[in-house]
Amino acid sequence: MNTDDVGRCVSLPLGQAVQTARLLESIVVSLDRIGSRMAGGDADAHTVDQFITEWSVGPRLSRARVELWDAIAQVIGEEAVEEIAETTPRFPDPVPDEVRARI
Repeated sequence: MNTDDVGRCVSLPLGQAVQTARLLESIVVSLDRIGSRMAGGDADAHTVDQFITEWSVGPRLSRARVELWDAIAQVIGEEAVEEIAETTPRFPDPVPDEVRARI
């Protein structure tokens, strides 16, 4: 599957896109703040666990993932989405080069 096809677009209703962006903003900024606190000695793994549990991070990210995959599937089809998802690295796999290159 060629995912670099710049001519094809995926559409989300504005409200759904804003909701997903707000969710990502909330989680990314919170994890960044927790990371800063950990670096300063004011937080630890328990803090991360507390955030993930209390803020229902897993279910909320899962819902956002479904919304994005559904929109992508409308353009490339469910089978292509499944192929992409199956080849996506995930913990505890080794950190892929694409992640290391962005750091």
